Amino acid sequence: MATLSELEFGSLFSYCPGSTSQKGVLAKQIMNAIKNELFIQHPQFEELPASEFTAKILKMTIDKRGILTDFFSEEIILIPTPRSSLIRKDALWPSLQIAKAMEQEGLGTTKPLLKRIKPVPKSSMVPPESRPHPTDHYESIEVKKHGLLSQKLLLVDDIVTRGHTFLGAAWRLQEVFPHAAIRAFAAMRTVSNESEFKDFTDPVRGRIMYRPEYDDCLRRP
Repeated sequence: MATLSELEFGSLFSYCPGSTSQKGVLAKQIMNAIKNELFIQHPQFEELPASEFTAKILKMTIDKRGILTDFFSEEIILIPTPRSSLIRKDALWPSLQIAKAMEQEGLGTTKPLLKRIKPVPKSSMVPPESRPHPTDHYESIEVKKHGLLSQKLLLVDDIVTRGHTFLGAAWRLQEVFPHAAIRAFAAMRTVSNESEFKDFTDPVRGRIMYRPEYDDCLRRP
């Protein structure tokens, strides 16, 4: 197995599961829309599917603040992380929808290279002790046939909590592309401490760090 112990990530939105403030409730509504590809309204443009909303806000944020600018370019390969279940025809795949919308904004080129070959429990549906570990994700994912030219790879997901899916997927990619620069981007991140929650739009970059003694990850921020 690959030995990547840290993974740089970026995220655009945030939400706090325990927040009941007006901003907290709005953030949870945005989270639900992102996970289910619902429509979202914004004062600056018409009602859009959540994936397109995310990509447009991301492009605007990059242009204004530049915090994630180096994550994106036309030569970046956007790789959607697989769902926890096996893909069925016409099933919703939020990460793929987000990657395609980002591609439309000139933020990379989408290549769905990862495939789930064995289902794992959906983290949001099971208690913390039963959630898949990074090695569970690694062992249940394979890299599909490819013809990549770029070695700049960006994993894309809808929500990041601790980063287990990202790291397991990164290990798989690292095996096939040992010289690639691999990073990750999530449309939204979970903020467990309400005192650290600012607003639903709160772009950050940080690191996902593997703890082999627990087979889990810490995410900072």
